[in-house]
Amino acid sequence: MDNRRVVIVDYVYDFPNKGESSNHDIEQWIEDKDKILKKRMDEMERIHHQKFEEYGHSFDGVFYPSIDEVFMLDHIPDGKKQLLLSSEKITLSLFQRLLDRNEFHPKSQLLLTVGTANTDSHAKSTLMNIHAAELQDSFDLADPLGYLKLLKVNHSYALQSVSEASTSGIGAMHHAYLKIKSGDIDCAITGGSSAITFPVPYELSHFGRGKERFIGPFEQDASGHFFSEGGAAFLIKERQQALQDGDRILGEITDISFGPMGNAIMNRQAVKNIVLRSFERAGLNEQSEVFLELYGRGNEIDDSAEFSCLRNIKKKFPHVKGGYLKEKIGYVIGYYGFMGLCRLLDSKKRGISLQGSQIHEPNKLITAADEEIWTRDAGKYDAISSLFYSMHGNSYNLLMKFKDHSAVTDRREEI
Repeated sequence: MDNRRVVIVDYVYDFPNKGESSNHDIEQWIEDKDKILKKRMDEMERIHHQKFEEYGHSFDGVFYPSIDEVFMLDHIPDGKKQLLLSSEKITLSLFQRLLDRNEFHPKSQLLLTVGTANTDSHAKSTLMNIHAAELQDSFDLADPLGYLKLLKVNHSYALQSVSEASTSGIGAMHHAYLKIKSGDIDCAITGGSSAITFPVPYELSHFGRGKERFIGPFEQDASGHFFSEGGAAFLIKERQQALQDGDRILGEITDISFGPMGNAIMNRQAVKNIVLRSFERAGLNEQSEVFLELYGRGNEIDDSAEFSCLRNIKKKFPHVKGGYLKEKIGYVIGYYGFMGLCRLLDSKKRGISLQGSQIHEPNKLITAADEEIWTRDAGKYDAISSLFYSMHGNSYNLLMKFKDHSAVTDRREEI
């Protein structure tokens, strides 16, 4: 069913310092980390009626001062809420927002597909030990998908979980996208989150080196990212179904391509082939203007490899330019790659121009990031390509087509 087109009609995302205007917002959050985690642990002690003195220290990261205050789940009884991980609460909140504010045709086939990086799965057994007496009535929450049954869904649906570490989110979207393209379903909510429930002293993944990681990707002396909690969720539909439902179409997913890199380091040849495959599947011609958002791991080797890949793509598609839209966002495992896209969707909805990052001092292997290869102005492009990688060698390219909807009054407006 190649004629079936997949579109985004709604989305929601969050991270702790979202909306902060200070140029030093991440610095401030890292500086206040111990106070933030103290508030988190006070909250946990109130919820569970127990002291957690052994959880007094955590690695540096950008954490929420409170999970329950930000991601309220009033429809869930406290007895069940006590058994939920922080990431499960965030995912439930994001999904519920999309369910509550959208309509689904009675005959639509709905899929809920979660991409989970399992950043706090180790805490599940702790919660179950604390609330062993309550487990008799809530043992279904031991099922990795059981917590999703706490959603209020006034529609028949199926559940799916995808776990690919840093590519969990795009992996989940890829599964949903293919199912809509094939005609198996008409609509899907896809997404998830990463967080920690109890502080842990060691990093959950290799985000960077050293304690100071405030220099942006592609810059000289960049040394990775700080871990951040947060997540994203998208409502995607088959285009004709979206028009029938009266949805405002925010953008069309024209392709999602996947491939192995062979190792954890960004493989410029493998990624180039994935991007070119996306362009070919979407029917782009060699004169197409495309904004390619680089992933930005924030280290000299991967960053320079991304630039090399970009230069090689430009040999065939000379009007492709690179950019980076995730400035001052920590590393939300599984959802970091989506943060730039969500910012872009925000700007499209508001009719404003999103300015990406400027590279002030490229690392010595990149050498130059001039206007021939780099742009800050993502908003003027109708074709946006986004890269995603994981430390397990998974890589994806998400290709989207946009139209300016800032003046749309008819929700059935087409792309």
